[in-house]
Amino acid sequence: MPTFGVQGLDVSGHQPSVDWQQQWNMGARFAYVKASEGNYYKNPSYSAQYQGSRAVGMLRGAYHFAIPNWSSGADQARYFVQNGGGWSADGYTLPPVLDFEFNPYEGRTINGFYFGNTCYNMSPAQLQSWVRDFGNTMLSMTGRLPVIYTNTSWWNQCLGNPSGFGDYPLWIAAYPSSPTNNAGPVPTASWSTYSMWQYSSTGPFAGDSNVWNGDYASLQRFAGARQPTGSFDELSLSRGESSVSLRVRGWSVDLANTPAANEAHIYVTAPDGRTTGHAWKANAYRPDVNQVFGFGTSHGFEGTIPISMSGTYKVCAFSIGAFGNASLGCKSMVASGVEAPVGNFDSIGQVRSGQNASLQLKGWAVDMANPSASAFADAYVTGPNGATTGYRMTANTSRTDVHQVTGLGASHGFDYQVPLKQAGTYKACVYAIGQNFNLPLSCKSITVDSSPAPIGSYDALTLSHAPNATNLKVRGWALDPTLPASSISVSVYTTTKDGSGGANPGIVATANLKRPDVNTALATVGDHGFEVSVPVTAPGSYTMCAQAIGLAPLSEGPTLLGCKDITVNSTPPTMGQLDGASVQVTNGQASLVAQGWTLDPAFPASSNPVHVYIKYPDGSTKGYPFTANLKRPDVNSALQTVGDHGYSTSVPISTRGQYTVCAYGVAVSVLSSNNTQLGCRNLTY
Repeated sequence: MPTFGVQGLDVSGHQPSVDWQQQWNMGARFAYVKASEGNYYKNPSYSAQYQGSRAVGMLRGAYHFAIPNWSSGADQARYFVQNGGGWSADGYTLPPVLDFEFNPYEGRTINGFYFGNTCYNMSPAQLQSWVRDFGNTMLSMTGRLPVIYTNTSWWNQCLGNPSGFGDYPLWIAAYPSSPTNNAGPVPTASWSTYSMWQYSSTGPFAGDSNVWNGDYASLQRFAGARQPTGSFDELSLSRGESSVSLRVRGWSVDLANTPAANEAHIYVTAPDGRTTGHAWKANAYRPDVNQVFGFGTSHGFEGTIPISMSGTYKVCAFSIGAFGNASLGCKSMVASGVEAPVGNFDSIGQVRSGQNASLQLKGWAVDMANPSASAFADAYVTGPNGATTGYRMTANTSRTDVHQVTGLGASHGFDYQVPLKQAGTYKACVYAIGQNFNLPLSCKSITVDSSPAPIGSYDALTLSHAPNATNLKVRGWALDPTLPASSISVSVYTTTKDGSGGANPGIVATANLKRPDVNTALATVGDHGFEVSVPVTAPGSYTMCAQAIGLAPLSEGPTLLGCKDITVNSTPPTMGQLDGASVQVTNGQASLVAQGWTLDPAFPASSNPVHVYIKYPDGSTKGYPFTANLKRPDVNSALQTVGDHGYSTSVPISTRGQYTVCAYGVAVSVLSSNNTQLGCRNLTY
């Protein structure tokens, strides 16, 4: 007798009288009874043996001796079930057995039937197919695959040690010649070990002696208990960013098939009385369950079930078995603050009005935790440059359609405009904002096209020269095709090619002068001409550029209308003479008097300034401005010019000593090459 496992026996018609109590007292805890053979033999002692073993408390089952060349596997399976080979999930009936071994009638002909050789004159493929035919029929009729009872050497010889039979429990027959716990080799292609071992045909038990390769609890599970088992451990509330869920945790195992993960069914009754079911696989890691019961580590179940309303929830759990379901109990809990917002992001569009362009976001949102109030909807808009900006929208516009469907009131819509600064693709994602959660509604994209660039012409660049002011004049026209009736802006800027004039930051003017020629040519309306004066203060070579600035929203401009070059020359230096200087005393007041004439050849008709500089006896020098506006017909006659160019200046003095008086003609042309010194005089007072 092996020193491990659970002892048992198997009997047939050769043991018509068995003392079952004695077998129990010797340690036997299970028995297999032969029920049939082929489709022609029934064990006459079957009923007494089957019931007698059970009467003393043994687990018992039936076996069939196969004659595969007599009839099909399906035929003999049906004969077996009809004559005691059935199975029920009563907890004490062992699964049926197929006894598949050496041909006991090898080489014999009985009643005209030749039984064949030890392999029944069948090929390995035929025998394999016969076993599957028998097994599949038993499975369909009883719900269990049969145990295969065999001898390793015969199985390997006659069936070729095939794979694919690992789902059939193995009952191996091997009779060692001396005490041992080693049953020897098993058919390795399908099995790595055995479930039962028939180790002796001569005792200690009646019939054949066997051992179950496990403990008694595993033998009970092998028989198949009526109900699975488990535990409903925990019911709690789980809150996420946008939802509330019931969290259910426990474990479940089908005692008819403990290695496999069975299902746990969870039934949730909501506050409104509606019940929903959820089927979960009990395959989560639960080492504590294995430590206590030995069922294995992967029989836990844990999951969340989203809920949408506040109130009391009742949750019931069931362990689902192959032959029955077991209630794991019910739990209840009160959930508050559950309602999440609802809504919809209906559309994204664009609105263009005058000089403005906007995205238009439409939809609705309701906070179910407070449906009578207007909720917020937040929009996150990502522009063509990749930058994202958030906008808070109040969902308070009228949406009668929403009220008709939901009954939550009409003032829950949003219709919001986001200003646009550039063309391109925009993506908007909208969220309904609630007291407890924020609900993502959806994301939508739209491509916004730019408006046509402005058009125009850079007609002319001229120089305008006047006393004390010189300007470059730029003339042309510009309009925005999208808004032809409006006058747009024009930017004019200039740089000197030789660098002497630096850079002008530009002048922005409005093209609002009448240009009937443009209107006629383009068949348009409005005033689109421009004439811009840009001051220059030094001679040099200038490049003058003009660009039209679009007025329509998201214009593709500005449009460069062109650049033109111009050379601004210097004007001649001033002319003149310091005719005389003297000290004059009148009523005790001494004065320095200087007389002469000066003119600017660029503007001879204008009276230009004269500056008198006096160096005093103490070495200091001061300047005094005057205008040369006295008549000097002699100068006009001599130079053939016009205007008044004479000067006579008087500067009071008080200190005696040596004085120096110098006069300069100052140009009224900003482009003059020089202010000429008219002369100097030394005077003593």
